[in-house]
Amino acid sequence: MNDPAHSPGPAAQHLPGGEIRHTGDGALVCTLTGELDLDAAAVVEPVLAEAVGSGAPLLVLDLSGVEFCDSSGLNLLLRSRADAAAAGMDLRLAAARSQLLRLFEITGTDRVFALEPTLASALAVR
Repeated sequence: MNDPAHSPGPAAQHLPGGEIRHTGDGALVCTLTGELDLDAAAVVEPVLAEAVGSGAPLLVLDLSGVEFCDSSGLNLLLRSRADAAAAGMDLRLAAARSQLLRLFEITGTDRVFALEPTLASALAVR
């Protein structure tokens, strides 16, 4: 299956716990994996800040591989959302697992984030 939403392309940048890459239409996709906790947030935050500063119109965070998220991870996502909005960038969260969706629901952030069920749907909505 040739799915451009999942093909890394030549511009993929690997980071601990994921990668960030450009799509063919100018969007950025950051795929996160593992635990989004204090340690991971410290590594991922500068990468997301650089992505937000890139001038791309859309940043999609693919959360399908995130197995755990604590308050540090949630705060990172909220800061990234605020920074993206300030930069005029659309930020979408895609393919979050049920544990993460429950965290968003409990904290009320499900009403703050643009949540999409799949990476493909996050990239398709324009």
